[in-house]
Amino acid sequence: MTLFPFEGPLSIGPAPQAVEAQAVDPVPVVRLPSGEAARLATRYDDVRLVLGDPALSRALCTASIVPGAMSPDALTNMDPPRHTRLRRLVSKAFTARRVEALQPRVELIVDELLDDMVIKGAPADLVECLANPMPAMVICELLGIPLHERDPLYAWVRAATHVNAEELDHATTEASTYLLDLIGRKRRSPGDDLLTALVSVRDNGDQLTEPELLMTMLSLFGAGQETTASQLSKSVWVLGHHPDQWDRLVLDPGLVPQAVEELLRYVGLGHAAFPRLVSADIELSGIPVHKGETIFPVLTVANRDPVVFPDPDRFDVTRVDAGLHLSFGRGIHFCLGAPLARLELRVALTALVTLFPALRLVDPGPAPDWNTTSVACGLKSLPVAW
Repeated sequence: MTLFPFEGPLSIGPAPQAVEAQAVDPVPVVRLPSGEAARLATRYDDVRLVLGDPALSRALCTASIVPGAMSPDALTNMDPPRHTRLRRLVSKAFTARRVEALQPRVELIVDELLDDMVIKGAPADLVECLANPMPAMVICELLGIPLHERDPLYAWVRAATHVNAEELDHATTEASTYLLDLIGRKRRSPGDDLLTALVSVRDNGDQLTEPELLMTMLSLFGAGQETTASQLSKSVWVLGHHPDQWDRLVLDPGLVPQAVEELLRYVGLGHAAFPRLVSADIELSGIPVHKGETIFPVLTVANRDPVVFPDPDRFDVTRVDAGLHLSFGRGIHFCLGAPLARLELRVALTALVTLFPALRLVDPGPAPDWNTTSVACGLKSLPVAW
């Protein structure tokens, strides 16, 4: 039985084992590091079903390949009706209008970071200069967290996402203590930020409890930082290896929103989406999957399914079907932060192609400089010149 996550070198796209499975054994049984058996969904239609079918449970699923991802109080680990109630309350505060209103501030943050990069001079590490600090600054701005106070939260993100489970309890205690204090401050002195909105939100007299506020803030801070930083750095690496596509964006920055969707399809983020426990017998690609089995939807290979994406390994910023990707999930667990991630990627890439049309990778080797301790599979560094 094959071990999952698959062994072998990391790659921008799906693992070769996943590509092979999609073609010949689309719902393979694998062995997790814990020794448990699980199944993988690899084809696009199967992954869509797993992500959206209410017969597959997050709340009952105990399998995980991500340390720190198992809290029952996290929105991602809930089923209806508990999930329905909490998501409704959070969505009333975390609106598209709030994200759109953040665009001028995101643009200013990106411009300031790139100005500093120019002052330091080429070559520069784009991970250090832009990809890492930008999402952290934006999520602090959105949530109303003073930037100089983010250290306890950043320590929690590192413990939760860098395969560092031993430090997670301590980091969670420190981050929770800080957030409870901040929540108290927001109650006394409301601001124009998402945390104030979450503290204040009401729905027919219902409101978020203190533990729900705490876990929502931790989840938003973590998801809003590590994954976006990883996606941005890998996106620039891909563009650096496709200079014809970079030149298209330089000539027409209006293509950037479409390019963001193609990059979300083409660039792999992590090994798989959160697993589900099958609570009623189903079929995937004609294969019976029985009640009680665990299944991991492998988004990276679903986003390269040739049935949906012709010539799937071709990277094309003008691809018209790129928006069909499943990188933000589907159904009730569709990523709440998708509009924010899209905004940050769009602003950052537009600034890069506009201000640095001659940007190039200093060391365009065949593989990125992977940060192997991060479950988001980001880059340690990305040296660039212009």
